Amino acid sequence: MTEEQFSEYWLNIHSPIARKMPGLRKYVVNVVKRRPNREPEYNGLVELWFDDTDSMKKAFASSEGQLTQKDSETFTSKMTTLFIDEYPIN
Repeated sequence: MTEEQFSEYWLNIHSPIARKMPGLRKYVVNVVKRRPNREPEYNGLVELWFDDTDSMKKAFASSEGQLTQKDSETFTSKMTTLFIDEYPIN
């Protein structure tokens, strides 16, 4: 899959599936831009926002969450999961 095919699939096929997960408050797709003469370690990063850990667990346990995970396997080869606390600094 080319980078363009990857982005196209992620944005137009996978994202509408993922957005249906219950309790998902915010969904942000970040596509990594290739630097000249350097292969990126990752092609993208997705942010999934939930109210709390229980909401996230319920979302992924749902039929929509299971479908999202299964579809991820069709266009990704490697995934890493990070749980992040955000600290806005004004």
